[in-house]
Amino acid sequence: MKKKAYTLIELIFVIVIIGILAGVGFYYFKPHYLQNDRDFVELKLNTVRYEGLNYDKRNPSSNMDYSIGCITKNDLLTSEGTIDKHYKTHSTISLSPNENILCFDTLGRVHDGTDGNKTTQDSLLTQDILITLHYNNKEKNITIDHFSGDLR
Repeated sequence: MKKKAYTLIELIFVIVIIGILAGVGFYYFKPHYLQNDRDFVELKLNTVRYEGLNYDKRNPSSNMDYSIGCITKNDLLTSEGTIDKHYKTHSTISLSPNENILCFDTLGRVHDGTDGNKTTQDSLLTQDILITLHYNNKEKNITIDHFSGDLR
């Protein structure tokens, strides 16, 4: 009676083929760092915008926190919150026009924070904000509508 089994050469050949397929597949399934960073910045902007919508700064008082509803350019890519503290960004960011602080008022409009984040009529922006994220010679954009604060 003849035994049917695989030889050592056949097993090595199968292992080599699996290794080649795994090596090729590894380069096709790279993480999409740029899209992930764009989604991260969009989430942070929406969070700050909703905070600004819910916090009315029109009637100032002594205990008013003017930082609510505002975010600095540097904080757009930093992860300090409880949900995002483990996220590591890979992109660089630029804003056009070059604003250091973005604030949202109770109507969703965008302000530049030059008035101490009080979102007065003088700090209201009159043009859309273009946020550009760069990674590996590619870029993704987020546009903030100056009138409504909507992100596109």
